[in-house]
Amino acid sequence: MIFSSRHKHLSQEAKQSHVGDRRTHLANERTFLAWIRTSVSIMGFGFVVEKFSLFLWLDKRLDKDISSTSLEISNLLGVIFIGLGAIMGFLAMLRFVKVEKEIETNTFRPPVLLDIMCGLIFLVMSILILYYIADWHSILLLAR
Repeated sequence: MIFSSRHKHLSQEAKQSHVGDRRTHLANERTFLAWIRTSVSIMGFGFVVEKFSLFLWLDKRLDKDISSTSLEISNLLGVIFIGLGAIMGFLAMLRFVKVEKEIETNTFRPPVLLDIMCGLIFLVMSILILYYIADWHSILLLAR
């Protein structure tokens, strides 16, 4: 968008000198799409975890000894993952726009906010899943 308006009035020689700019803009777009794919994956994982509570609910109806906290935890984890994925997608969009402007003004500095957020999201996801699995195993051991 910014790239096309900036280069519309350039001569042919000047346009040729901006081939590197095009590659940089395309690399920025590929990075944005990679972040969006990651965001959608996290949201999909959250959906699967949330829908897992349906199986827990059916199991609870068959076996009355299973506590309802597993249902609540599964629902909560699913919603958290969907929310984290949505936040990551929004941050990816902000990063894309910021980097696009920095490329145009030749002031690009590699952003670290989204990288840190991604690492923190995966850390939170790992801790929550480990806690959930440990809790689920303890429920299964008590049910025996």
